[in-house]
Amino acid sequence: MTVSRIAVAGRKGGVGKTTIACGIASILASMQQRVLVIDMDPQSNAAYVLGVDPTKPGTASLLVGDHLEPLKVGDYLWVLPGGPELMNHNIQSCDQEELADAVFGMDYDVVVFDCPPGNEHLERLAIKAADTVLIVSDAHPLALVGASRVIKELKLNSQKGRKGASRWAIIQSKIDARRAMDRTFDSDLAESFPNLQRFVVRQDTQLSLAAADQIPLMTYDAKCRGAQDLIVVAQWGLNGSA
Repeated sequence: MTVSRIAVAGRKGGVGKTTIACGIASILASMQQRVLVIDMDPQSNAAYVLGVDPTKPGTASLLVGDHLEPLKVGDYLWVLPGGPELMNHNIQSCDQEELADAVFGMDYDVVVFDCPPGNEHLERLAIKAADTVLIVSDAHPLALVGASRVIKELKLNSQKGRKGASRWAIIQSKIDARRAMDRTFDSDLAESFPNLQRFVVRQDTQLSLAAADQIPLMTYDAKCRGAQDLIVVAQWGLNGSA
């Protein structure tokens, strides 16, 4: 039985969702947690970043009831690729709890959902299946607009007692204190969302290089500052304490 289900969301592209999702998965696997990454992106970027064939059957097949084995990345880490099949009509029109039903009873300690940008249906499938949502935003105003919409939807679901995540946090991504907008981002978030757990992941080229080289983060550089920031996030995602 899966202990923790974590969705990494944000609506806007380019804010680092896939890098963060795969980084967290690598960290949890290094803690000997059995981790499955479910790639919700038609571009299948999470599968690519983790170094497996992104064209193999994966999440779309899971959603239509096919039995398939996730691709093994390494000890304690597996992935179901995304792919263009996620744009098929039967997936785009499926019930919002379809993914939650599909992952119920899976024999992993942690499932990490990497949500796509700009596809609210696929994102909602993951949010409904998750117990924790990590909302990723950089300091760009448009990224914060997207993150705010996710937060609003999560609050509405909670108020109405709908199935889905019971807790969420925001990750400030690619933060560089030399940039004026980045320096004020945390205080801006605190003012807009005073009760929301906040994390900072600093700008770190090692995160990008690990993704580009298709090597899990903790294998590539476990001591880089980006990894150290993400360890704090991963611990909170797993047990609720940073």
